[in-house]
Amino acid sequence: MTETQRDVVDVLSADHREFDRIFRELEQLRGRTDADDLRRKRQLVDEVTIGLVKHSVAEETRVYPRVLAELYEEEAQHSKEEHAEAEETMKRLERMDPADAGFDGLVAELIAEIRHHVEHEEQRMFTELRAAFSHEQLVEMAEQVEAIKKIAPTRAHPMTPNEAGVRLAVGPVASLLDHLRDAVSGRGKSDG
Repeated sequence: MTETQRDVVDVLSADHREFDRIFRELEQLRGRTDADDLRRKRQLVDEVTIGLVKHSVAEETRVYPRVLAELYEEEAQHSKEEHAEAEETMKRLERMDPADAGFDGLVAELIAEIRHHVEHEEQRMFTELRAAFSHEQLVEMAEQVEAIKKIAPTRAHPMTPNEAGVRLAVGPVASLLDHLRDAVSGRGKSDG
């Protein structure tokens, strides 16, 4: 194990930067209604939803239990509540057409929820993770997070409790169904 291996904070922070890149493009598209712009909005919302769901499930199953056990419960609980709010927003967006009057407003709501969550995690939890765990432990957590992201669902499931055991038990079935739905619909695949 080397000091140059990405740890869990590096992996989760890279996800945060990717979400923000997508959010900036969505913000530039706000209010635009031609067919190409609407299609791009849908693609970007689908792409960020897939990434956010995988990221959230990985955090809830591999990071928060460690935070809960070794740092403090309030931090993990706060983050899970923020995930639940964002999942509700993503589910509403999934059902909405980009041409709907409220679509841009709901996208802005999701962006605000995620940016608040990212700021909270990066300012508090990530610092505490690095202080509480060895580099080796953080690299191991990163590997676990990456493994979970590969098998995690791709759609928001707000009715599934945000508890590690439930997510690990339900996740593979939800993931399989999500991947099948995505394959049939073409969701998450860019047109090039």
